[in-house]
Amino acid sequence: MKFKKLIALLLSASMAVGLLAGCGGTGGTSSTPSGSETGSGTEESSAPADNASGESSLKGKRVRVVIGSTSTGGDSYMIADMVTRYLGEEMGFNGKVDAIGNAQALDTISKAKGDGTTIMMFHDMAYLSVLFGAVGEQYSLDNLTVGPRIGINPGGCFVAPADAPYNNLSEAAQWLADNPDATITVNIESGSASHLDFVVWYMWVKEQYGDEVASRVRALVGGTTDEKKQRLWDGNADIIYADYSSCVEFTKEGVDAQLAMKLFDTCGDLEGSGVISMEEDGITFNGEPFVFDKDFFMLFPKDMDEGILNEITAAMQKVCENPDFQAELANLLYSNVTAEDADLEASRAFIENKAAIAQEIIDVAPTLDELT
Repeated sequence: MKFKKLIALLLSASMAVGLLAGCGGTGGTSSTPSGSETGSGTEESSAPADNASGESSLKGKRVRVVIGSTSTGGDSYMIADMVTRYLGEEMGFNGKVDAIGNAQALDTISKAKGDGTTIMMFHDMAYLSVLFGAVGEQYSLDNLTVGPRIGINPGGCFVAPADAPYNNLSEAAQWLADNPDATITVNIESGSASHLDFVVWYMWVKEQYGDEVASRVRALVGGTTDEKKQRLWDGNADIIYADYSSCVEFTKEGVDAQLAMKLFDTCGDLEGSGVISMEEDGITFNGEPFVFDKDFFMLFPKDMDEGILNEITAAMQKVCENPDFQAELANLLYSNVTAEDADLEASRAFIENKAAIAQEIIDVAPTLDELT
């Protein structure tokens, strides 16, 4: 299937389902920071929960929200914390975000009770890590329950020192072609959106410039955002992949020259940032412009209670329409999903189609072992 057709299918599937009638409790406390395929699971139903009392099933309960990152300063934590606060207020539960990393989060949610007291909130890496083979098939979306979408971050991007001899990925490829003894090492994470974006660029370089130039594009795998930034500053990586919000401070005037950075080739259209996207830079896959926003959504165990899942979905749809929530997301340059986007069936169709796009790329991409 062509890339553009898959995108069209993805968008049409997302818009095809109507808005869910809302329900959910009121009150509740906010979350507090912690220290540190495609599955439906239950059969989809976007009907209001059948709680006879009309009161939230999670009211007064403690809810643990696990995320697939170990950082409490990145976009995964910020979005999960924000959603947990608003969802807790809507449903009356006391939520806490726990940053435990992707593999542990997937294991935790796969073994959790289906009563809504454990929720996983994460982005595309949850299924990409399975497709890339970074974690086992037991964590595939077929073995979990996909819940509502909660937000979008189009700001995953490539970052280089401010004095690098290129300003975007297409210029970096041309620089390699003009300097036959040079190499470019890019620090990414295995099984992540950065992995996907990197191999798409690598394949584009190979298509445009041939094997000789592409062979000098190399991957350095692993590390937190802080570790990747340090590698950039130490000269151990030429380019890193990170979130816009975690690096933009190093692009401002007055930053020490040794720390100064330039940001380019975001995974989506980061409006208001002034940073070029991969699409705008001419990076393509199968001849089509490449766009792969980082989409955040909820995951639950396969045997998730359908009624409670419907309650959570309906409450999330209310959160999506909350102007305060929308303003907080916009302040971080994240994009809000509509209540229609957060509908359960629409969310599942959207994630399924994104996973299909990713699988098409993975099927033809080299492994990281070949690129390190």
